[in-house]
Amino acid sequence: MTTFGATLRRVDRGEVELAMPWSEGVTQQHGFFHGGAVGALADSACGYAALTLVGEDEAGLTAEYKINLLSPAQGERLVAVGRVLKPGRTLIVAQGDVYVEQDGRRKQVATMLMTLCVVKTLGHV
Repeated sequence: MTTFGATLRRVDRGEVELAMPWSEGVTQQHGFFHGGAVGALADSACGYAALTLVGEDEAGLTAEYKINLLSPAQGERLVAVGRVLKPGRTLIVAQGDVYVEQDGRRKQVATMLMTLCVVKTLGHV
């Protein structure tokens, strides 16, 4: 997320919000946010949301996700909201919604459904 300039906006139990500013490094040939950057932000938001529900010696690793890109992402910044839908000891299901913000307005541009696998970290995160 450092590479993208993403920041953590909000952390609640089971829900996290991240933001990424527009830059040429995260765009495609038409100046929209690249779909890969949209997916990476949603993936991270879901993963961080899962981390709020696992033990200190555990992490959530992405096992699978499906993303729908709903509209071209053109604006000042992307905002991804990750929410845990179903916590579990082995698998966690989360949803990530991605919005573009421009001139104080927010428009949804993607939605993701993700499954994370809970693993022991052995002291490393």
